Amino acid sequence: MKKYGGTRYNSRWDGSTSAMVDAIVIACLWPVLLDDWILPMAICVGMLVFVILTFLGCYYRIDGKNLVVYSFFIPRAYPINKTKSIKPTKSILSAPAISLIHRIAITFTDRKALKSSMPLVISPVRQDEFIAQLRTINPNIECEE
Repeated sequence: MKKYGGTRYNSRWDGSTSAMVDAIVIACLWPVLLDDWILPMAICVGMLVFVILTFLGCYYRIDGKNLVVYSFFIPRAYPINKTKSIKPTKSILSAPAISLIHRIAITFTDRKALKSSMPLVISPVRQDEFIAQLRTINPNIECEE
């Protein structure tokens, strides 16, 4: 696996993220409160650790001419020079984004870059700085506010 450097942007955590974690904690605690057996508690702790690791493993890097998206600590590089547009979205489609509210959709000029006609949906912290850094590399990126 290639090691990437560059500027790191964590995925944004907000109220929707807290609500997801809270829902998992409540769903996990319910069987524990009904039964004092150790197995439900072990399953709940395992599920919570898995979810937190999944959230922590989602972040983004701008490394030279690539936007590198880490999903569960596995990197996938996208060429910034093939980026067509960036716009805010409220889509809840599967994406390497933790926030359900503060998301941006990135479309590419070449469908082969993403291997899909769907946009790349991410939720970086410091979105204005993130977009500005992408636009310094590729000034042709269209941005919608």
